[in-house]
Amino acid sequence: MAGLPHPKTPTGALEELQAGNERYRKAKPQLRGHSPVGEGRAAEQKPFAAIITCGDSRISPELIFDVERGNLFVSRIAGNSIDTGTLGSTEYAVAVLGVKLVMVLGHSDCGAVKAAIEVANGNESYPANEYGSIGKVVDHVVTPVKSVPADQRTLQRCISVNAQSQATKLAGRGPIISPAIASGKLRVVAAVYEISNGQVSIIP
Repeated sequence: MAGLPHPKTPTGALEELQAGNERYRKAKPQLRGHSPVGEGRAAEQKPFAAIITCGDSRISPELIFDVERGNLFVSRIAGNSIDTGTLGSTEYAVAVLGVKLVMVLGHSDCGAVKAAIEVANGNESYPANEYGSIGKVVDHVVTPVKSVPADQRTLQRCISVNAQSQATKLAGRGPIISPAIASGKLRVVAAVYEISNGQVSIIP
């Protein structure tokens, strides 16, 4: 389906994602398109939302939210954290492409969060001479995990806390993200995707 209106507000963008996820869960895909298609897609992109999600192969934002190519600007990193790459890419999506919404999307059974829990609990480490840069990626998740009391570090809770923490971190970054939020042009939300049933739940 093509030629649908481009969401004009952050609320409209979020509602479109939620509606798409509902279609996905009910196995009633429409692959909605709010951006250029055909020859237009080759010359221009106009996504309405940016997604920062994990590199996990089981996560496909376009499928989860039932939209065509060109509608989502997706950045991936294990643990859906905010590093130079995901930050800069998202700033581009906001400043140049004009996305109305940024979603930090965690997911069930996240290996990066599992690893961060083990590091936070003192049971594991990832020295660079053996693991290369894996430890640096995990470290982005360790700080949020450490904010959870040690006796409450369940995987489910840490996945949610990490997504919310990364979204809060992103929302506070200038000179692009935080001013766009203050002006009402942008919203940053955190969510978790449950692989077993396909549901995306927004974290309040």
